[in-house]
Amino acid sequence: MLFVGATQINAGPWALPNLLKPKASSVGELVNYPNGTFTFATEQAVLDFVTNPDTRYTFQFAAGGGAAASKTASFNHMTDKGLYLRDQAAATQLRDSVFMAGQRNLPATFANVECNFYFQSAYMSGDQFAVGAALRSEASSRLILLHTAAEVNKAKDLVKFYATSCGLTGARLLPVQVSNSNLAFRECSGVVTARATGQTPAPTIPQLAFLAGLHSKARLYSVGGATSTVAAAVLSGSPDMVTQWSKVDPSKNSYWAYRVDKFLQGKVTANQPYVILWTRFSGKDGGAHPELDDSWTGLGQVIHRLLEDGRNIIVVGRPRSGKDIPTKLNAHLNELDRVKVAPRTNLKIWGEYWKKDPTHFNTKITGASRAAEYGIFLRMTTAPWNCKIVHLGMRSGAMDAAALLGMRTLFVEEHGNQQIDRTTKWTGIANSNRLYKRVEVSELPTATAKGSSVKGYSQPDVDLIANEVGSALA
Repeated sequence: MLFVGATQINAGPWALPNLLKPKASSVGELVNYPNGTFTFATEQAVLDFVTNPDTRYTFQFAAGGGAAASKTASFNHMTDKGLYLRDQAAATQLRDSVFMAGQRNLPATFANVECNFYFQSAYMSGDQFAVGAALRSEASSRLILLHTAAEVNKAKDLVKFYATSCGLTGARLLPVQVSNSNLAFRECSGVVTARATGQTPAPTIPQLAFLAGLHSKARLYSVGGATSTVAAAVLSGSPDMVTQWSKVDPSKNSYWAYRVDKFLQGKVTANQPYVILWTRFSGKDGGAHPELDDSWTGLGQVIHRLLEDGRNIIVVGRPRSGKDIPTKLNAHLNELDRVKVAPRTNLKIWGEYWKKDPTHFNTKITGASRAAEYGIFLRMTTAPWNCKIVHLGMRSGAMDAAALLGMRTLFVEEHGNQQIDRTTKWTGIANSNRLYKRVEVSELPTATAKGSSVKGYSQPDVDLIANEVGSALA
């Protein structure tokens, strides 16, 4: 309901439907509150509110028969709030409906289609951005999602991103429950090898027997195949497949942009360069590749050096279970200060910025899909912030998202590592991809990677990382 003073407006020139016929779908968003009332002082105030949709005005609002309170908002802010909140709820509903629709697919029928098939295990969350980009760019492609009974929620979380932002439908999804998703992934890889060598695949895991009847002209790829597809597009300078991800950019919704701007206020200074430093401790908590984790010593060294260079640093990511990022980092930085003091003014620690607390997502800023967590940094690069940023972290599939969204990304990797083929897909043999670049150190900083009790980087490696950051922000 709309009021001018104490008089309810039901029709006439000041009624919202008459004023905004071209935006009729938006009118319903404004009055999306049950029994809500909007009270303006004058008819002109109503007119200003609806005809200048980006300008914020003050009015009285009461919901559900409660007491009216003063509110300041623009028309677009009010309409987009309804859209934004519904996007959040719709993403969860879409996740469940697509997953259930996929479960109803008959494996033999699903596999008898000429298309690209990708297979992924639910624990491979870091690869979801490359897989999502491939699914988005290839409308006929299909996904075989391997999971155990304990990994159903992990599988659904992947589907939430794929369905919400990448256009995946139930017809293109086949969830396959197995007793061991790691072994199942290797079994699928064996099918790829058999097909490539002209052999007839003979999967030993019963749930994967359908792969023996895969369409003769179909192609089966692991998550690495998705990486190849997407990285080739990035290297060619045509990452259009990912710029079309849905529900990721806050600038496309005024309410979301407003919430992100509110989060950034006091944390970020406009028109300044920032290093977004991602921590990685997933391996130490039971994830893949513990040798690629950070060490607190190495993080302290890099941060201290960047602070010496006057860089603005924002540390993000999840710490190792039971650890606290500020406590651990400050201990190492204090030790390094004994040699040379690096002022902490430019250091911000956001940690798990996407959460309100250890168990609840901060839905006011994170959006509807996993990639939307990067929306804060997209917002930083646009007006009114106009910050220049570079993402820095250990090699991880999670680093892919920043680069795929068009932000400069540096990942640290040791010289001569055995998985160089994966990274050269992104960087090129010459490491010449300006958007996604490898920082090749002599040794990784963890004791696990070194095979000794010594932790941290050598000084030349610290200097190399700092110099690459400087070049990226130049």
